[in-house]
Amino acid sequence: MPAPRRPLVLLAVAVTVLAWASAFIGIRAVGEDLSPGALALGRLLVGAAVLGLLLVRRGWVAPTPGEWRLLLVCGVGWFGIYNVALNAAEQHLDAGTTAMLVNIGPLLIALLAGVLLGEGFPRWLMIGLAVAFVGVLLIGLATRESGADLAGVLLCL
Repeated sequence: MPAPRRPLVLLAVAVTVLAWASAFIGIRAVGEDLSPGALALGRLLVGAAVLGLLLVRRGWVAPTPGEWRLLLVCGVGWFGIYNVALNAAEQHLDAGTTAMLVNIGPLLIALLAGVLLGEGFPRWLMIGLAVAFVGVLLIGLATRESGADLAGVLLCL
């Protein structure tokens, strides 16, 4: 990578990490006044506006029928299920616990890749999955004992 672009890449990474990390706190704060569905819709509208600005600059590239199906699955899965469940979970749990539990995603990806894509389950992957899953269980148990309800933990998972 050319040296002049390196600071921009580092800035992009820093902004992405900070935005992702602070999203859980923002969701928790705004979730006191908005329902999970309304909050998900607001996030969708902000995202659509930003992508719309990019579209104006780049121009429209029409998706194929197969891509439309994937977009539909992603839209329903991410906004219809994930975002609403996350927003609802944050009404039951603190932002830190929610962020930790939501990050079970890599576990699920590894399992799905092993089963659906035929990637298999090498020994070190299984050890890593076990360690990660024990960590999620410990977070869930610690949260349960601190007064958080099981519904929030299940919504995160």
